[in-house]
Amino acid sequence: MSRNKGKFTWQGLLQLLTHIETDDPSIRRKGELLALFIGLCWGLLNYSVVNTAVVLILHPTYEYTIYLIEDLLVFIPLHIFWKMNQKGKVFLTANLAISFSILAGVFLSDAKYIEYLMVIFALPIGMSSFIIRPSSSFWYAGLTATGYTISSLISGYTWEYNLTAVMALFALAFMTWATANQLERTLKRNQTLVDTLKKSNSEIQAAYATTLEGWSRALEVRDRETQGHSKRVTELTIRIARRMGFSEDMLVHIYRGALLHDIGKLGIPDDILHKKGPLTEQEMRIMRLHPQIALDLLSPIDYLKPALNIPRYHHEKWDGTGYPHGLSGETIPLEARIYAIVDVFDALTHDRPYRAAMPTHEALEYIKSEAGKQFDPEVVRVFLSEINNREN
Repeated sequence: MSRNKGKFTWQGLLQLLTHIETDDPSIRRKGELLALFIGLCWGLLNYSVVNTAVVLILHPTYEYTIYLIEDLLVFIPLHIFWKMNQKGKVFLTANLAISFSILAGVFLSDAKYIEYLMVIFALPIGMSSFIIRPSSSFWYAGLTATGYTISSLISGYTWEYNLTAVMALFALAFMTWATANQLERTLKRNQTLVDTLKKSNSEIQAAYATTLEGWSRALEVRDRETQGHSKRVTELTIRIARRMGFSEDMLVHIYRGALLHDIGKLGIPDDILHKKGPLTEQEMRIMRLHPQIALDLLSPIDYLKPALNIPRYHHEKWDGTGYPHGLSGETIPLEARIYAIVDVFDALTHDRPYRAAMPTHEALEYIKSEAGKQFDPEVVRVFLSEINNREN
């Protein structure tokens, strides 16, 4: 059933029936095909039960009563096969289910009518090539032929034995083997290409990360920041962002933005950046240009565009008194609100050339006092919880 407010859809029903508990896409694909086969067997069995029941009602006989009981009992193994398949035991279940469907069809049917069931036997034989392995179709064609032969001998219907039907089964086995073998080889080639692309993508991502970390260290050297500042604030920002529900994909962009939070200072003159005394009003206006400089530097780089919120907005304040745009409240991107707290906390708790580090408890009191003013109160709450967990 669909999970969309309990509304029934056929697609939801199909997903429920074909759900396989495995992380392997190849096994899941084969399990879904096996679930379809079991479902088809279920449908054929339902048809047989209804047909037998109608005949039994119209012409009650002991023979048809036995047929009906046999049909009803077959539901039990089918249900077991379906549950086993759902648990991810695809290959074991496939061997059991296909063997059972063939043997039950052969030995529960009248020998003189088996030749008319060869079309139905073609289903498990063909399916076996795609679910178990390509060559399985030959094994199950042989099993069907053997069962048919034994049943004919036991029942004394050898004079009606249909060799042409048996040969047709082996012809079908050959065709499904050839098709499944080609499909499997194609899928393996495609998987090799996918794996190669994933490896290349991982290497590119690693190269991006190494480059950004290099830029970050270079910025620390130029800005004379406390060593390791960027790494510390980035790690803490990621932890808080994860607690606040950001997806793993978005965390990658937050990581990049945090590393490059002050890259705009590359455009600030050294005499302003390294000035030991307070900045003049003119110098402060120049210093406050660094978020815009960061935007100008990073926006042409496509893979960094989703990471711009922290470099661009981390000096905005909850009450609207920040810069460069004077944003307030939730108009400030959440990742920038998180980073703003982490950045201030790290700056307060580490030595700087112009002051000694503040004790952690005092820094935390300051952060709490700025909730609703400089900082988002909800982010402050999560931040304090994270710091408390880290220290405990």
